[in-house]
Amino acid sequence: MKIKFRKATDKDAANILLMEKSFSSKTYHAYTNIDEITSNYLRKGNAFLILDVKDNPVGFISYEMRGTSQAYINDLTVMYEYQNKGIGSKAIGFMMERLKDTKRIELVTHPKNIPAVKLYLKFGFEIEGWKDNYYGDGEPRLILVKSKVK
Repeated sequence: MKIKFRKATDKDAANILLMEKSFSSKTYHAYTNIDEITSNYLRKGNAFLILDVKDNPVGFISYEMRGTSQAYINDLTVMYEYQNKGIGSKAIGFMMERLKDTKRIELVTHPKNIPAVKLYLKFGFEIEGWKDNYYGDGEPRLILVKSKVK
């Protein structure tokens, strides 16, 4: 499946919110409104990319730089009907290429989100820790890290 990566704009906020609301699981901490998306993520200076298949948005991935040598992957979301088709792998691969000179890449995911954990481990991330109530939602998160070895 061919994926086009493009920079998200304010015009994408409504679609992003719809994709977010399609997840009703405690394993996923979703954005709750358009203002949160536009003010905190689209305008924060993050790299926020829409994943398009045949010019239809099917997901997104975002990261932010924290200093000159560290990145934090904020989000990887693929709509349910497009999951298990290699889109998440292509998105992480694309992001890893973009961040190839970064010394440390971090992200968090719910420990029960087994497909996500397997995906990140496949790309060389290691589980660094566990934090209870990470987002204040009563749910734990795994902290995963990929570090460059010199």
